[in-house]
Amino acid sequence: MPTTNSRTGQTFRRHVAPFAPVALALAMNAVPSNQTPTASQNASIVINGVTIAAAQCEDNITDFQACHQDYRTGCSKAGQYDAYLNYLKNLTPTAATGVNFLDQPAFDNLNTNTPTALGQNNNHATYRDQLGEMGEGKQFGLVGYLYYYESTGAESSNCELTGPDAQGGNVDFHIGIGFDQSLTSQVNMNTPAKPPKQLQQQSVIVEMTPHYRAQFHEGVWTLASLKPALGHKVRIVGQLMVDSEHNKPSDNCALENKTAHCWRYSIWELHPVTSFEYCADDSCTEASGGWITLGGSSATSARGGAPDQNSASESTGKPRSSTRTAEPRSGSTARP
Repeated sequence: MPTTNSRTGQTFRRHVAPFAPVALALAMNAVPSNQTPTASQNASIVINGVTIAAAQCEDNITDFQACHQDYRTGCSKAGQYDAYLNYLKNLTPTAATGVNFLDQPAFDNLNTNTPTALGQNNNHATYRDQLGEMGEGKQFGLVGYLYYYESTGAESSNCELTGPDAQGGNVDFHIGIGFDQSLTSQVNMNTPAKPPKQLQQQSVIVEMTPHYRAQFHEGVWTLASLKPALGHKVRIVGQLMVDSEHNKPSDNCALENKTAHCWRYSIWELHPVTSFEYCADDSCTEASGGWITLGGSSATSARGGAPDQNSASESTGKPRSSTRTAEPRSGSTARP
């Protein structure tokens, strides 16, 4: 896998390398990664007094608002999906500040320590504690390059809705972020939703969910607003989670037995995205000024200043770091 020699890469290693091994070691001690889990069989769980369970869709779901108002985990016609996974996908945390950033080696570590049997029999909740130790459910930052984006199709997390609008109002925006600037020469500027296979295989996925966009960035976070960022450096904050339904050789390029048709660097994602900025001349660093908020203009001050609520660093422009764990020291989302 390619690595970057850019200043961004150096910044990543400085802030992530010291703490990632410790957290991952804790996770490995919690549950061995090759342990065979107990089959979930769509079992419900209770979180903070609320039952999290799969549901069957009724026929009166007209749009994403009706979906997420009435179905905490989404739904499907058969009612057979991983309810806890969808619960995580559908959370709406406010944008965090003071988060730690993940670089490519950090994702490599996450890939290596992902439980082998994760994703079998809708068993995400089985590994809830282990994945939480690895950072799932907390907000992290990511600096990379926008390789591609698209609106997704029907998913149980969004009540299996699709269109009908061209902007994909009822579905997630599936966004591919890579770490190798040289690969931006392959970006499909005319049709961002159809990237070359190499770009897909080198992309970490981040997702903008329809209800999050509507609640916090209505009319601003659109497919059209992503176009100026295409091929450029981006700074993103979001909830770290592992999309366990893609833990299979046909999807996950991190697996040793991956197929030639795999299409994602990792099954770890930032989902939902809570902050998205880009750098028009690609000169920005993790904590510098010059970042442009999606659909807006530069929101940073002269030297290392941070955007107001969408900042990935503190008001001093210096991102927090940690030498102990992979958890953000402030602005984190409490793990469910």
